[in-house]
Amino acid sequence: MTPEPRVPAAKAKGGRPKKKDEDKRSKAIQVRLEPASYAYVQELAQQRNTSMADVIRELCVGDVTVITAEQEALLRQIATMSNNLNQLARKANTDGIRSVAILVDRRVRELGELLDRYTK
Repeated sequence: MTPEPRVPAAKAKGGRPKKKDEDKRSKAIQVRLEPASYAYVQELAQQRNTSMADVIRELCVGDVTVITAEQEALLRQIATMSNNLNQLARKANTDGIRSVAILVDRRVRELGELLDRYTK
């Protein structure tokens, strides 16, 4: 018996699928910014660990949410206070509601004041 000759298989094409024409970034613009605006875009890019071009694209389509340093500090405080409330709720379930009612009321008022400041 004679072995049959080996026919090479068709090689699969590698790589990513081709983009549709409407998905391709085919248009370019050049923009000049004041130093303060440039620094702002640069800071946003660093905060998001992305390029300045990506930040500009996000700004163009309205996908960027800008949080000021004050808002960031308030959010951190709210998260801490919410965690404290959760711990108090667990304590109330374990030790009884009266043992933590005053503490919870105080924290709820503080949290309400912070939320009022954040929404202004």
